[in-house]
Amino acid sequence: MKMGKWRWVGVLSASVLLTGCNLVSDPSLYNQTSVQRTVNSSGLSAVSSAIGTMNNVNTYDLKATMQAHTSRYVQTVQFYGSIKLPGTVTMNETIGGASYAIYQDGSFAYQRDGTKWTPTQPITNLTPWQSLAHVISTSPPKVVYQLPQQTVVTWLCNVYQFKAPSNGSVFGGLGTSSSVTKQTGSHEALYTVWVDTTDGKLRQVEVQSTVGIPGLGTTAFDAKELYFGFNNPRTKFKIPIDLLSQIERP
Repeated sequence: MKMGKWRWVGVLSASVLLTGCNLVSDPSLYNQTSVQRTVNSSGLSAVSSAIGTMNNVNTYDLKATMQAHTSRYVQTVQFYGSIKLPGTVTMNETIGGASYAIYQDGSFAYQRDGTKWTPTQPITNLTPWQSLAHVISTSPPKVVYQLPQQTVVTWLCNVYQFKAPSNGSVFGGLGTSSSVTKQTGSHEALYTVWVDTTDGKLRQVEVQSTVGIPGLGTTAFDAKELYFGFNNPRTKFKIPIDLLSQIERP
């Protein structure tokens, strides 16, 4: 049961950037019948500049939601936590309604299932915007659209949208992509990027795609990450007391 759950998380997080895309981001807002997208010749430059502003980020908070839709079921994975570069993580997650937690400090990495902490593989991709930079630099999208401005939480953002090949790593810190790559190959995905109009920071990235996965059938993926709380000195990364007690217990 548990192994099946974690295999599925890996497929969910990795496949979302490895698949052919036929979805439209946030149809209720960006339906072309009601809102006309416009081609922005400087849109790619704006996205690249937003990624560049993340170079001075040492700590940040993350909220992520991933969904997989098949003809049989819908699977939802949610993450919420804080990250201190290069390798410290405190994260709560919800998978199918069940709650879990992750604590990581470099190679010291544990996950909590219920009340028990067990060792886990460290998350390595903690700067997903660098993977996005790689995507758009190695295979620049032919067309970048600008969509209506949108407020994300409290930040007014310019919104850009484009199709580009996925490299399986923008959200790859939550799973591995090699097994999915072998099954599906690399395909295009639809990227939507929110850039703060005030400070030019990258605020949110959404990736949507569909793919045929053996054993699951045609699956539509939607993954969204929100970045905030940049370099907040009040963010704490203390080891959980129950984890410390469990390790110290004879």
